[in-house]
Amino acid sequence: MPETGHMPGLPETSFAPIIPVSTSSASTRNSSAHGIQRPPGSMHGGSPGSLAPSNVYRCADGDYMIGANGDAIFARLCTAMGQPELATSERYATHAARGVNQIELDALIEDWTSTLSIDEVEALMIEHSIPAGRIFRGPDMLADPHFAAREAIVAVPHPVHGEVRMQNCFPKLSDTPSSVHRTASRSPGEHNAEVYGERLSLSQAALDELAARGIV
Repeated sequence: MPETGHMPGLPETSFAPIIPVSTSSASTRNSSAHGIQRPPGSMHGGSPGSLAPSNVYRCADGDYMIGANGDAIFARLCTAMGQPELATSERYATHAARGVNQIELDALIEDWTSTLSIDEVEALMIEHSIPAGRIFRGPDMLADPHFAAREAIVAVPHPVHGEVRMQNCFPKLSDTPSSVHRTASRSPGEHNAEVYGERLSLSQAALDELAARGIV
């Protein structure tokens, strides 16, 4: 990865790994601690309204996301598919037409992607400059060199599951990067003695009284 730094007199630089934030944490924890992963094909159907084609498509060995809803990009996709005539069809030639005929267009694309592996589809997307990307499950994130280089996944000790790998804090600031120190509490009040006693200097008697009154 290229080395970047913080120039004096300028605000700190933020380095944010480009990852699916809302899902990566649970996926990596489940995979690391429990060996649980979503099966291929289970993430199909993420189309944003009438933006077509822009969806997750089944390949021969899993799922792949393609976003080719712009006219020029769609034409390149049609070329990649070996069906350039689709780009000039009145059913798909314009953004509006593709939105109206989105379901059948997605079916046409998936008929094509399902005959190829993810690697084969990705190679064509790169060759024809089409926005696209792999759908990562937990094991994919844990093994990916880009995630490792960005320190997007960290190992945290857990009292039950041992070392658990999970999503790191972000964005990462150049001078004051944050970090994950430990996992969250397993039950409400687990750290009461530490917080109220060690940090707020409450006696055990005072803490017992608060507990008896249902305050803590």
